[in-house]
Amino acid sequence: MTSPHLIDEEQFRVEVRAFLGETLSRKGAATRSKSKGVMWAKEFQHQLADAGYAGITWPRAYGGAGLSGQFQRIFDREATAFQLPPRALEIGLGMCGPTILAHATEEQKLTYIPPLLRGDHVWCELFSEPGAGSDLASVQTRALRDGDTWVLDGQKVWTSGAQHSDFAACLARTAPELPKRDGITMLIVDMRTPGITVRPLRQMTGESHFNEVFLDGVRVPAANALGETHGGWRVARTMLAFERQALGGMGSGGGGRGGFNALVAEARSRGLASRPEVRQRLADLRIRQMVLRHLAGYLGVQRGSGRSSGGESSLLKLAMAKFVQDTGNTAVSVAGMNAIAWEPSDPEGGRWCGQLLSAQSASIGGGTNEIVRNVIAERILGLPRDEEGDIVVPFQAVPKALYGS
Repeated sequence: MTSPHLIDEEQFRVEVRAFLGETLSRKGAATRSKSKGVMWAKEFQHQLADAGYAGITWPRAYGGAGLSGQFQRIFDREATAFQLPPRALEIGLGMCGPTILAHATEEQKLTYIPPLLRGDHVWCELFSEPGAGSDLASVQTRALRDGDTWVLDGQKVWTSGAQHSDFAACLARTAPELPKRDGITMLIVDMRTPGITVRPLRQMTGESHFNEVFLDGVRVPAANALGETHGGWRVARTMLAFERQALGGMGSGGGGRGGFNALVAEARSRGLASRPEVRQRLADLRIRQMVLRHLAGYLGVQRGSGRSSGGESSLLKLAMAKFVQDTGNTAVSVAGMNAIAWEPSDPEGGRWCGQLLSAQSASIGGGTNEIVRNVIAERILGLPRDEEGDIVVPFQAVPKALYGS
């Protein structure tokens, strides 16, 4: 890529189009095996970094290109014509990385951001627990200080991609004598540390995207605290806002084996695209997809300038969840019996069934729809906060029945 000091938008567009044409297949071409999805994603991220397109808006000091959000939008528009690898690195690139840039020390940024942008490291979030899902601030995973290390003990659940991850952002309770939001710390955990056990969870799609993670005497350097000690709730809120924004952007993509473009092709192949009721449903989905895409771009600019409150990303995530589920329902209506029965030899068989089943999790991932509605009500509409009787009580004094055993 030409030096960012010399490049203009049209020149950037031409160079991006040439790069994508050399490294990716056009939409509709055969895709790689799902089992190689992480390897493919890492390979492509390496290619992005070598070409100067990894972290287009991220600071150059840490391996980014240091360009404005307009250049990222140009890249994203050009990429819609190509078959991109699975977003196996999205938690690191869309959630953990931006949070590190916002809260980490200079040494931490120099240590973790460059290999993340190059695709060398896969990240996950060790957030949710059996007794701390929607009420994330009630985490019970303990971190006890022992000299210059923290010793972690506890259990996490619904951890996306933990089986592939090199590092994790882990929310742990470091001061149970403080109220629940004041006594937790965000720690950067090397997933290869002794004492970590990852157990995949089988989903109703047949895949194992989520995991249980058990932490048994896991030693983490004190220098791995992300943000202030006992100030992890602020860091977690930042990461959750980035997560909701990333999930909203993923829902607006429309590509891939089960995306909007594939849905239109399915309708045409079955002679249904000319039916008014089908055309109307497809048009409605397309309009909402474009709104989501523009809103995601707008939020990227707002957050880059420090003007986002976090409520807007919740709005994006809520709209995305409804869009993904409506897309799944429409796909099954269009595909008919082929949505639930297919030939084993068909490489695309099951995509609509898989989309319908996986779409149900959109109401939960990144915060349940109920939680994000509360965020929207409080931060955008200015409505009163919900009453929380335990918010000022030392966490160790809160009856454990409220949070599980």
